[in-house]
Amino acid sequence: MQIRQSKKFWKKKQRLFIIGMLSLALINFAIFWVYVNIQSIVMAFQDPGTGAFSFINFKTLFDALGHGRPLVDNPQVFSVDAIVNTLIFFAVSLFFITPVSFVFSYFLYKKIWGYKVFRVVFFLPSIISVVVLTSLFGYMFSTKGIVTEIFMWLTGSETTPIFFGEERYALTCLILYNIWTGFGTNIILFSGAMSRIPEELMEYNKLEGVGFARELVQFVAPLIWPTFSTVIIFACVGIFNASGPILFFTTGNFRTNTISYWIFAQVYQAGGIPEYAAAVGLFFTAIGVPFVMVVKWLLGKVGQDVEY
Repeated sequence: MQIRQSKKFWKKKQRLFIIGMLSLALINFAIFWVYVNIQSIVMAFQDPGTGAFSFINFKTLFDALGHGRPLVDNPQVFSVDAIVNTLIFFAVSLFFITPVSFVFSYFLYKKIWGYKVFRVVFFLPSIISVVVLTSLFGYMFSTKGIVTEIFMWLTGSETTPIFFGEERYALTCLILYNIWTGFGTNIILFSGAMSRIPEELMEYNKLEGVGFARELVQFVAPLIWPTFSTVIIFACVGIFNASGPILFFTTGNFRTNTISYWIFAQVYQAGGIPEYAAAVGLFFTAIGVPFVMVVKWLLGKVGQDVEY
């Protein structure tokens, strides 16, 4: 009798613990996702001046898209530049960082000479604080930095370039920073997936004389396709969230604005219009959601899950 009561007591304790843990997650979801997003949707249809229901924010957005780039380089003015820069960051992530991370992960998986050193080099930017990384990168590209000295030596220029203070250099430097720090997470995912590939298959490929390129494309890629497709979906989900380290380096000046950073500036910097930012966010969300769904459907058609 006492044993049964003890079991019931512990089951009740377990249920209370599970309910408590789930409640925290649900409360967090309700406050920081449901409430925030509903509030943003409501703000998108509010007149910034009166607070009344209006489509003026969307009209302002479409007018800005129709006029293209504004006459002045003002980070608080939304323009087509923000869309173009966002797509550039997205393209670099999807078409350069992702495949290069896949190739690097493969060579680390094959344990090439010095692979442990390369693993640390690739993982280090993901471990170090963003503040430290941006400070280091900024110093390298400063007027007295090593990159500036190499650039002047190669080009023979006598004028010191200001990489984050000139329109022709600023966006390129931000892209280089994204590339420098963008491999870590992908390599962790790809390396984890490759480590589960049966060793017998790799030994068979070695006996058959299968080269690295063929093994990578015909064997490794299909076997880790679920992970590969997940990385692609993550990149597509963040298509309109790509901003790079703009806040640390340019604050949106010199034609480096992106959609996400522009929304941030409208909400948190002086002179911004949160209602207008909410309308912009809602508009691009309406574009991004079906885009991600289509990409997910296409990836499901291209490859299949492999059990091993």
